[in-house]
Amino acid sequence: MSAMTDTSVSSAPATPALSRAQKVVLAALLAALLAMFAGSFAYRLQGAGLIVEVKPERGGMGAGRGGPGGPMGGPMGGPMGGAMAGIDTERLRELMGTMEKNPNDPKVLLELGNTFMMMQAWDKALEFLDKAEKLTPGDVQVHRALGMVRFERKEYPLARKSFDLVLKKEPGDVLAHYNMGILLKHYLKKPAEGDAEFRKVVQLGSDDPEILKSAEEELAHGGKP
Repeated sequence: MSAMTDTSVSSAPATPALSRAQKVVLAALLAALLAMFAGSFAYRLQGAGLIVEVKPERGGMGAGRGGPGGPMGGPMGGPMGGAMAGIDTERLRELMGTMEKNPNDPKVLLELGNTFMMMQAWDKALEFLDKAEKLTPGDVQVHRALGMVRFERKEYPLARKSFDLVLKKEPGDVLAHYNMGILLKHYLKKPAEGDAEFRKVVQLGSDDPEILKSAEEELAHGGKP
């Protein structure tokens, strides 16, 4: 369930040969969408290897809603269509209406950012998350999301800055260590630093066995636990 003042944008490297971290299945995203507003959840970004945990500020985008075939069904195709089918458009309209009346509500801005991130609308997500960050500088939840969005926009130094901020404030955040490891090792070409983050994941442990196994596999290919 998304740590940077270097504003340079790195060019996209060739997709790294990840192990379990890159084995993303649609079923995992579907399960996350079904439970998305019953509590926090984590899912792996398609092809990226990073894991995002979304902690919504309020309910409303209820589980089990959507068109034929469940939240991932419906007539729309492709990644954007699949994600949109899991979004409660009525709730989205409500959020947009609330923001128009009070454009400086950081909780609403964060939820909008998370919602557009789920839709893979990275530019729109960044628009709201940037506003939220200006209103609540250093907010951990905002920077978790900003890290993910900056990563998807291939702004890797900026993504690192957000993940750094998260880890300074919450050094026990296993997901942030894991995502930082992927970013450093495979996208910023700093394998030693990346493996240090994976060792931290192993040391801290995780309730998600997939995260732990993936970190161990990364270390087996590049360092010792």
